[in-house]
Amino acid sequence: MIDKARAFDELGPVVSRHPVANGKRWVNASWALGIGVPVGCLGLWGMLATGDDASVGANKAVGILIGLGLAGVYIAVTQALRAVRGGSAEYFEVREHGLVHGSRQGPTVFAWDQVATIAIRTADRDSGLARQLGIGYRCVLRSADGRRVRVDGLAERHGELGLAALSRCPDATRLTGNEWEQKAGGRLLAAGAACLAAVVAMILFIASRPDKVITDPHDITYVRHIPGLSDTQMFLLAIGIMVCLIAGITCVVLFVRARMMRR
Repeated sequence: MIDKARAFDELGPVVSRHPVANGKRWVNASWALGIGVPVGCLGLWGMLATGDDASVGANKAVGILIGLGLAGVYIAVTQALRAVRGGSAEYFEVREHGLVHGSRQGPTVFAWDQVATIAIRTADRDSGLARQLGIGYRCVLRSADGRRVRVDGLAERHGELGLAALSRCPDATRLTGNEWEQKAGGRLLAAGAACLAAVVAMILFIASRPDKVITDPHDITYVRHIPGLSDTQMFLLAIGIMVCLIAGITCVVLFVRARMMRR
């Protein structure tokens, strides 16, 4: 406790304080999950129900539903995880000689002379959805020993915080934030292909176990329905399909973006 108090004192007086609106993250997770799960399940049901005989219009509708469902679930998961990690009173504090990040795990101290790299990314277009989710801005400070702090658009006056870091860390390396995507290269594409292959495998597994109806020709009242898969199995497979689709599409998008940035 004494060492931590001394570290705070060494950072000097407070220049500005930037609370994080994590309550908005829970709101975002709620509406995204409320939209994503029903829409995604409807799309999966449509895909399994129509099979190979579906028209072009039906396939487009199913694809749109699945895409919206995946987007909703992805938003809900990421927003909820960040809200949990940050806690209800997350904040950033710019001090004369460093930065304080307060979260559920307690305050973390970053002296300006410890910052090795600064990566700042802003959205090409400022939309209402980007502002609501806080994804229109991201600033990541990383120290030489591997520690890092991440600021997004839900931090109050986040732009001022990023400018403060740039002005106080002139020797830090400026990054774009996409370097890891370029290093990953073909591995992203391979991971995306593996995820999409898993999706196909799960769909074929479901299709290979159709429901059965057994009747007795000597007794017209005897009809027995045997499900190919139980409700629990269908639920787990549906979740698996959605997760693998999210991962696969994300990997492919990151690969394409990295290739475009090299040009």
